[in-house]
Amino acid sequence: MGFWEKDFLDRRRQEWMSSIYKFQYQVNGNWYDAKINSKKITGNKIVFIVSLLTTPKTAHTITGIRLWDITGRICGGLEVAVKRTANQGVLAKFEFPIYEKGDE
Repeated sequence: MGFWEKDFLDRRRQEWMSSIYKFQYQVNGNWYDAKINSKKITGNKIVFIVSLLTTPKTAHTITGIRLWDITGRICGGLEVAVKRTANQGVLAKFEFPIYEKGDE
Protein backbone atom coordinates (compact mmCIF):
# COMPACT_ATOMS: atom_id res chain seq x y z
CA MET A 1 0.00 0.00 0.00
CA GLY A 2 1.41 3.39 -1.01
CA PHE A 3 1.38 6.64 0.92
CA TRP A 4 -1.07 8.58 -1.31
CA GLU A 5 -4.79 7.84 -1.37
CA LYS A 6 -6.13 6.73 -4.76
CA ASP A 7 -8.80 9.45 -4.77
CA PHE A 8 -6.17 12.15 -4.16
CA LEU A 9 -3.95 10.85 -6.96
CA ASP A 10 -6.92 10.58 -9.35
CA ARG A 11 -7.79 14.24 -8.68
CA ARG A 12 -4.17 15.35 -9.23
CA ARG A 13 -4.03 13.40 -12.50
CA GLN A 14 -7.22 15.12 -13.65
CA GLU A 15 -5.64 18.50 -12.84
CA TRP A 16 -2.67 17.60 -15.05
CA MET A 17 -5.02 16.64 -17.85
CA SER A 18 -7.08 19.81 -17.69
CA SER A 19 -4.10 22.16 -17.30
CA ILE A 20 -2.25 21.15 -20.49
CA TYR A 21 -4.03 22.51 -23.52
CA LYS A 22 -1.62 23.14 -26.41
CA PHE A 23 0.96 21.00 -28.20
CA GLN A 24 3.36 22.67 -30.65
CA TYR A 25 6.12 21.59 -33.02
CA GLN A 26 9.06 23.56 -34.40
CA VAL A 27 10.27 23.81 -38.00
CA ASN A 28 13.03 26.21 -39.10
CA GLY A 29 12.72 28.19 -35.86
CA ASN A 30 8.95 28.68 -36.22
CA TRP A 31 6.37 27.09 -33.91
CA TYR A 32 3.13 25.54 -35.19
CA ASP A 33 0.13 24.18 -33.31
CA ALA A 34 -0.46 20.45 -33.53
CA LYS A 35 -3.88 18.86 -33.15
CA ILE A 36 -4.23 16.91 -29.90
CA ASN A 37 -6.26 13.82 -30.86
CA SER A 38 -6.17 12.31 -27.38
CA LYS A 39 -4.43 12.64 -24.04
CA LYS A 40 -4.56 10.34 -21.06
CA ILE A 41 -2.61 9.44 -17.98
CA THR A 42 -1.25 5.93 -17.76
CA GLY A 43 0.57 5.24 -14.52
CA ASN A 44 3.13 8.02 -14.10
CA LYS A 45 3.02 9.18 -17.75
CA ILE A 46 0.88 11.54 -19.78
CA VAL A 47 0.31 10.02 -23.21
CA PHE A 48 -0.53 12.25 -26.18
CA ILE A 49 -1.62 11.22 -29.65
CA VAL A 50 -1.13 14.26 -31.90
CA SER A 51 -1.39 15.17 -35.57
CA LEU A 52 1.44 17.36 -36.84
CA LEU A 53 -0.22 19.05 -39.79
CA THR A 54 1.42 19.62 -43.18
CA THR A 55 2.67 23.08 -42.24
CA PRO A 56 4.92 24.32 -43.70
CA LYS A 57 4.08 22.94 -47.16
CA THR A 58 7.67 21.95 -47.99
CA ALA A 59 9.89 19.02 -47.03
CA HIS A 60 11.41 19.78 -43.63
CA THR A 61 12.61 18.45 -40.29
CA ILE A 62 10.61 18.92 -37.10
CA THR A 63 13.22 19.97 -34.55
CA GLY A 64 11.26 20.53 -31.35
CA ILE A 65 8.04 19.94 -29.48
CA ARG A 66 6.56 21.73 -26.50
CA LEU A 67 3.46 21.80 -24.30
CA TRP A 68 1.59 24.85 -22.98
CA ASP A 69 -0.60 25.13 -19.91
CA ILE A 70 -3.84 27.06 -19.49
CA THR A 71 -2.01 30.04 -17.93
CA GLY A 72 0.06 30.59 -21.09
CA ARG A 73 3.27 29.08 -19.75
CA ILE A 74 5.41 26.43 -21.40
CA CYS A 75 5.14 23.19 -19.43
CA GLY A 76 8.04 21.41 -21.07
CA GLY A 77 9.71 20.64 -24.36
CA LEU A 78 12.16 18.44 -26.20
CA GLU A 79 14.48 18.64 -29.17
CA VAL A 80 13.54 16.05 -31.80
CA ALA A 81 14.51 15.25 -35.39
CA VAL A 82 11.57 14.07 -37.51
CA LYS A 83 12.00 14.38 -41.28
CA ARG A 84 9.01 14.52 -43.58
CA THR A 85 8.10 15.24 -47.18
CA ALA A 86 6.05 18.22 -48.35
CA ASN A 87 2.67 16.47 -48.23
CA GLN A 88 3.31 13.97 -45.42
CA GLY A 89 1.29 14.38 -42.24
CA VAL A 90 2.54 12.91 -39.00
CA LEU A 91 0.46 11.09 -36.42
CA ALA A 92 2.64 10.64 -33.35
CA LYS A 93 2.46 9.23 -29.86
CA PHE A 94 4.41 10.97 -27.11
CA GLU A 95 4.76 9.77 -23.53
CA PHE A 96 6.00 12.23 -20.90
CA PRO A 97 6.79 11.29 -17.29
CA ILE A 98 4.89 13.12 -14.54
CA TYR A 99 7.97 13.05 -12.31
CA GLU A 100 11.56 14.21 -12.63
CA LYS A 101 14.09 11.61 -11.57
CA GLY A 102 16.72 13.46 -9.57
CA ASP A 103 20.18 12.50 -8.47
CA GLU A 104 20.04 9.45 -6.26
